[in-house]
Amino acid sequence: MRLLCDGFSETGMRRTINQDAVGMFFKDDCGLFLVSDGMGGHSEGERASQEIQKACQNWWDGRLQEEGGAGFSETVSQLKELLAQANRTIWDETSQEEICGATVVLLWIQQQSYALLWAGDSRCYLAQHKLLGTQIRQLTIDDVWENQPELSQQYSKDEILSHPNRGKLVRAAGVHKNFTCTVQTGAQDKGMLFALVSDGVYKYMEPEKLRAVLKQAVRGEDFTRPLREIRDRVYENQAPDNLSCILVKAVE
Repeated sequence: MRLLCDGFSETGMRRTINQDAVGMFFKDDCGLFLVSDGMGGHSEGERASQEIQKACQNWWDGRLQEEGGAGFSETVSQLKELLAQANRTIWDETSQEEICGATVVLLWIQQQSYALLWAGDSRCYLAQHKLLGTQIRQLTIDDVWENQPELSQQYSKDEILSHPNRGKLVRAAGVHKNFTCTVQTGAQDKGMLFALVSDGVYKYMEPEKLRAVLKQAVRGEDFTRPLREIRDRVYENQAPDNLSCILVKAVE
């Protein structure tokens, strides 16, 4: 098995700085892939996303120098600690008067296994062939106020939909001294397509259009056209935010 990967990260039409950071580090059947979105409206959001990207780059460079590398479970633990350390660095280097943070979605593929680690609302989708056709699933759950499970016992559905906190992030890297993330693992089969995207993509591209593009992408091994279609559609909708997307697929 080998990995195919391509992606982009752009400023968009209304922002002056790209606060997103992406990472694509892979060799043979192992790879580390990252989308991190500096929190818009806060000071130095790009510093937070770049710190996460730099930490991933350094970790990957170190792994390449190891003989064989750690096993899957140990590697997932290393990645959790890597994100926690990046969080502490961002926190320690930010004054009390500022907020510097970033969402993060991290994909690790090692042979026949994958792990997702995330905090915030950058997403990972999975496209996979099934007996009844191609299935598209969002693997991550946005870390926003309304998705907290305890709220269903406190508010009605209508109250949640109209609440002023709806859509606000409740988890990200750099905004608290202690860091927590969600970890999901699964079996990695050839032909699976993973799509990592920042909210600057999925908020400004119709869900059915994104699904159609991912169905197209999972059928081939050249991501040039699918990535162009994603980029073009977001720009047709004025691209008001930074936009980042990475496509990853395992093939024989």
